[in-house]
Amino acid sequence: MDGYPLLQALITANSSEKHRDLQKLFKDALKLTSVFDITRLTEASFKKKVGDAINRDSTLKGHASSIDIGKLYDNAKCLAAQVSHLYREQQLSSGQTQHHWHPPGIRAVEKQGPTYTNLFQENWDESCTVDSIAAIDSPVAYLRALYLFAKQLETSASQSATETVNRILLEKRRPDLAALSIDQQNTFTAQPMLKIVNDILNTNIQEALKSTADKNKSTYDVLAQRRYPFALPYNIFHHQCLLGLSGKTPSLGELNYLISTHLPITQTVNIQYGQVRTSTPFEAQQLLSGLSPQQQALLTEVPREDEQSKDSYWQSLYGTDALASLKNLASFMERTELNAGQIEALLSQGKHAPRQSSNDPTAVSLPGPYGASYINGPFPVGTTTANNMAIIKVEGVKQIAEATDPRLVRLQRMIRLQRWLDIPFAELDTLIIGAFESQVPRNTLMQLDTYTVCTLGVYRYFNRRYSINAEEFAALLYRVSPSATGDAPALFDRVFNPARLFDTPLVLDGRTFSADGSDPASHTILQHLSASLGLPLTEDSLLLIVRNTKQYLGPLKCDLRTLSSIYRQARIARMLGISIADSAMLANLLGGESISKCLANGYALDSRTIQINIRNSSQYFNLVARFRAPKQVDPENPPLLLSGSTLTTNTSLFADRNLIGKIHIRFPGDSSNNDDSDDEPSITINQIPTVAGDTVISLEGCPIELPNGDLNVLIRSATKLATVIQSPRSQTSNDLDNTSNYTDVTLTQNEPQGLDVLNLLDVLMQMDWITNWLSESAYDIPKLRRLLEPMGSDDHSFRDLRQHLTKLNGDTLQCVVTPREVAELSLPKDFGWRALLAKTLLDDNGLVKNFAPAIKDDVPQKLATALNDVIDPLKLGNVLKDDCKQKLKDLLLRAHDRQQHLIEKLLQETSQLPMNCAKGVLLWANSSTHAVLAAALSDAHSTRLPTALHPVLRHAEAAVQLHLSNSALRLFLRHPEWLETANTQLKLTLSSLYLLDRFNHCMSTHQHPEESLLSYLGLANSTADTTTTNSFLAKLLGWTPTEVSVVTATLASRKAKTMKDVDWVMRCHATCKTTGLSATSLLGATALNNASASDAWKKVGEAVMAASH
Repeated sequence: MDGYPLLQALITANSSEKHRDLQKLFKDALKLTSVFDITRLTEASFKKKVGDAINRDSTLKGHASSIDIGKLYDNAKCLAAQVSHLYREQQLSSGQTQHHWHPPGIRAVEKQGPTYTNLFQENWDESCTVDSIAAIDSPVAYLRALYLFAKQLETSASQSATETVNRILLEKRRPDLAALSIDQQNTFTAQPMLKIVNDILNTNIQEALKSTADKNKSTYDVLAQRRYPFALPYNIFHHQCLLGLSGKTPSLGELNYLISTHLPITQTVNIQYGQVRTSTPFEAQQLLSGLSPQQQALLTEVPREDEQSKDSYWQSLYGTDALASLKNLASFMERTELNAGQIEALLSQGKHAPRQSSNDPTAVSLPGPYGASYINGPFPVGTTTANNMAIIKVEGVKQIAEATDPRLVRLQRMIRLQRWLDIPFAELDTLIIGAFESQVPRNTLMQLDTYTVCTLGVYRYFNRRYSINAEEFAALLYRVSPSATGDAPALFDRVFNPARLFDTPLVLDGRTFSADGSDPASHTILQHLSASLGLPLTEDSLLLIVRNTKQYLGPLKCDLRTLSSIYRQARIARMLGISIADSAMLANLLGGESISKCLANGYALDSRTIQINIRNSSQYFNLVARFRAPKQVDPENPPLLLSGSTLTTNTSLFADRNLIGKIHIRFPGDSSNNDDSDDEPSITINQIPTVAGDTVISLEGCPIELPNGDLNVLIRSATKLATVIQSPRSQTSNDLDNTSNYTDVTLTQNEPQGLDVLNLLDVLMQMDWITNWLSESAYDIPKLRRLLEPMGSDDHSFRDLRQHLTKLNGDTLQCVVTPREVAELSLPKDFGWRALLAKTLLDDNGLVKNFAPAIKDDVPQKLATALNDVIDPLKLGNVLKDDCKQKLKDLLLRAHDRQQHLIEKLLQETSQLPMNCAKGVLLWANSSTHAVLAAALSDAHSTRLPTALHPVLRHAEAAVQLHLSNSALRLFLRHPEWLETANTQLKLTLSSLYLLDRFNHCMSTHQHPEESLLSYLGLANSTADTTTTNSFLAKLLGWTPTEVSVVTATLASRKAKTMKDVDWVMRCHATCKTTGLSATSLLGATALNNASASDAWKKVGEAVMAASH
């Protein structure tokens, strides 16, 4: 206190007794060493602070009455004001005496006049600059004033002791402020509020974790592991992906579909769309759900009974180990943070009670209430009643009745899922039940599983893209709901009875009706469906749906199953913005009958799986045979085993590479003649690959020969015999087959599982892809139908061409090689020249045959070779032979060109095809000039010619639509494997049309001439190194060679050798541009799944956030 005499004197003046002890108290206990420290406090705060300190001090406690704290505070303020005034006076004067002599003139005023500067000569060296952080009006001064003001408020007196105790002081809320170093960096560098909050929370959380088992874990690791409160678990890196890939940017999972290595263009059932490298479509759909791996694990895990009995289990879910308290409504609401209205919606109670449609008189009572079936399930099969949860009062306290332990688990899952997805409880429950019912086999345990998560993922994708709600999507999966909660009408009434268009509404009374509307009742029902669904009552619209429903579901009835099927097909077409006929055409293109059946039924059994076990005392063979059963058995074209087919054996019978294995299973008990084993029904698996003992090998691609008749009956038969056969691989070998017979044979047919079932989720994703592609391509659906679907000769398009066909017939007659023309050549008369030429060059009608069938054939050279084969064997002199060859060559070349020109002119007039492309189009159509003109000559009534010409016209239209030049068409005809690897011949398929369209898209998008892309394909299929090839492709796409190399490194040859590969690189490039991700980050994002390490999620999350900023 010796350094502060002013305060010392002030204390002595206001406390004559014990003033030295009081001075010590101010200095040591109160830390008040200046009058300015006192004035920073309010009077009430100062009195309370000093009074409390005196009362705690045993020396001063008895002398408190002699200390006038109020007067001390007033005197301190007075002294502080005087000191401040004196300081300001000294600052405003230099201390030097002013000059009193004032010379005359204006110039004297400049230096000696009474200006502010001359009168108040401030010492600017002791002042800071205007922009200094030490200035009294700087941000630092403002913040310091705020800080001191906050501290004053914290220490201010209160009317209530409780309020003072409950204050959350600044040092607890922002402990970092007291020790914050004030410098230029901290003052002027902007800090996001979220970062400051996160840093404070992280500091406090880490401090709290020091006393727990998680003391060495990061905060984010703990948040990802903890499950309570219901905002947890929280995966920061997954959340980064959600935030960065939001809005119009493709989301996680959607990226997998955008760069899928398998597209639905095979015109067969394809469930691989969405696969990227090792990731599966199943994993892509899980990513679409927007749920983190920890959230999915919480939803789908099956708790063990012994685990549920532990207090720690409930502590982790509800934050309390008092299980009984959760049945108390108030306690449950506190734990879950739900209000009364939300509880009613969760349990389907009160104003959210379920209500059945009045138009469903035949409704069967269901055990679970609509909107709360999942949380009250599961229910035994066949039951119509159950003890469902309800809110009751027990001794004036509201309880949740029937809240068993399993139901409490379901409740917390439902609450979390509703918050994460932001779907009303009733709609979410309907969607979950729809997933359970559409799953094959049915999910009778009503347990959330990965299929449910996939359903949620696909729903969220279509909800974002097409704004379909959860109840409508559930109707696509299962059925249109005749129930609703609250005052809302049921979906059935909203769809089929939207307004009083008819005297009576459409009622679910089970009435049958016909597809042709032959009777008045059926006609009325069809008209009602037409009006409610907004579809015309025509063969290519509503009636097409109705007939498809009848084909796959059986007799038509006014029941939920039939009407839901009709709604499903109509709603999918409306959602995708296409007509019913177009929807049916796309379904046929994507997979034929299986897709159509799936649209009608919600799912389709795409394949069958049979388990075959063969053994004796020391050997065994375990086979899993998965195949698509054909409608009719064709021994010449047996089906091939699909992915998932395997063989496990402990023998080395198939270890010899010189032998081909075969397993033959007979059913002798089912043969009418057991003496003849050839007549016995059998199953044979051929071409079994080489496999060592005690190993498992894939049988994918092996042919399986199936018997005629009901395979299920044969599998259930009592007697089965097996023969394992090893045949020499070389056909020239004289070795006999080795056979081993087995009598212990069992066959079982597995329940349909994921690989065997074509579900609606996959079909919807495929139809979404093809409609998106068609909207951006050179085709539309009618054009695609014309190009890919064969048409009859009575089609209207041929009636429009009748004039051209008639003209072609007449022109062909004028272009044939006549006997007179041959005679005028003056050839030796000892030979029948027409007969000699008829073998390879000239037919009986005078048309030049197709002697140069390949695209690479040189016509004059091939003609010369053919003439050599005809004339060289003749007994003529060499000079005469050469003369005959030259005359015939000139004649036949002129005839060939005349006839070729007829086709060129026809295709130009009918399809606008450039003339130089005509030969390529003919070869693409697997036809020729001779074939078309021969049909024209022999077709007096124009019936054969349209059949021969139709494929040519389809291919010509495709070439025109794709803007294919002659050079490009010839290149792909010569090298069909440059389009896609599996091609051995260029055919007009959905796959080839897609890839050729992408060829055209590459040129138009990146503004490169066709020759550049053709040159690239030639370079890629040469011996050029990958660096050169990738650099060329990068230049074409406007990308960097490094990025292209990252993408092509995943290909088998490490470079894009086919148009299929180039298309994949193009899609990767487009997706990288849309998302801002690098190629490495994009591939990393598509590889994510629930089993991915935290580091993998972190890399993608950080890359996504960096790209979004």
